[in-house]
This record gives sequence, C-alpha cells and structure tokens, in this order.
Amino acid sequence: MAIRTTKRSSAVDWGVASRPLPGSAVSGDLHLVKAFGHGILVAVVDGLGQGNQAAVAARTAVSVLSRYASDSVTSLVKRCHRTLMMTRGAVLTVASLDLRDNKLSWLGIGNVEGVLLRADAAARPAVERLQLHGGLAGYQLPKLQARELPIHKGDLLVFATDGISNHFTRELRQDDTPQRIADQVMEKHFKGSDDGLVLAVRYLGGAT
Repeated sequence: MAIRTTKRSSAVDWGVASRPLPGSAVSGDLHLVKAFGHGILVAVVDGLGQGNQAAVAARTAVSVLSRYASDSVTSLVKRCHRTLMMTRGAVLTVASLDLRDNKLSWLGIGNVEGVLLRADAAARPAVERLQLHGGLAGYQLPKLQARELPIHKGDLLVFATDGISNHFTRELRQDDTPQRIADQVMEKHFKGSDDGLVLAVRYLGGAT
C-alpha cells in the first residue's frame, strides 16, 4: 500500500506518494519539505539498497537536512556526506526556494530525478530537468555545483527515486493537484523492484 501525504502552506502546496519494495515493511526513500526564514527546503533521499539499513541512512540524511535547512544546497549535501559515512550512504536531491527573490537552487547526487514544470505555457523551456551528479553521499562526492533558476507562481517541482520509471515525466499534468500528480505517477510508474517515492511541490509565490 502506498503512503500518501498532502500539505499546504502559504508558499507551497505539496503531496507525496511512497511505497516500499513489495514484501518489505520499511522504505529507504524519504522526503522533506521544511520552511525556514524566507525559504523552503525540498528534498528526497534514497538510502542505498532496501530494508532497515537503507531506512537508517535516509532518516540520518533527513535529520541533517531538517536541522540545517537554511544552509546552501551545496553545504547541505556536504553535511549529509560527512554524517552518512557510518551508514550505507544515500543518494539525494535537494532544492532550496528563496521566497524573497523567487529563486530556486537545486543539486542532485545520484539518481533521484528532478523536474521543474513551468506554469506559463509560453515559457521556454517549458520543462527544466535537474542535471544529476554521480556519487553517493557517505562514500564519494563529485565536485559539487548547484544550479540556480527563477521560479514563478504556479511552477511545479516533481522529484522521484529510482523505484519509479524515468518515463514518468511524459505524463505530468500541470493542472492537477500535487497529490494527484504524486499518486498517478506512483500508480503508473512504480517498478516494483525497489522502494519508490514521488514528491510534487507547487510554488504558490513568495514576495511580490
């Protein structure tokens, strides 16, 4: 059975769907949506492998991200790397939303996919894809370089772990609610060979 969570704040509306590997009671895929000062941190973490040890690694990373949410995404990944050295390690994608300047800074290590769908139908490109860095937090990090983008009211972020087929981006509908998007991606694209998690976050706008 999928775990579903939906929540709304003054700046974002979001939903998540998660399933463990069939036959497993725990998932090593976790998410975080955390407000801080003038920003919001959005993250998805996939602990290496499955089962309890993968869940421990993911929970460790989420704890670090939550505690230091206001840090830059590069600093956050480095903090996770140091803390995860005594665990299996994890891959993760993190995005920091600046509500004052309407900017997004994001960074991915490993294979947690990230896409940004523009609300403006005339925007080019209409879809921005996160360029992922190879590596494993807790074991080996590449040279880190975050990317910064403007973000506008109505834009939609979708993150998915590798338990989800990477074809999921073809069917994303900007007009659906974040929870429906997460549910539909999980229903149609869950592989069944690993834990899976989908997080959808719509930006409602920051400073005007």
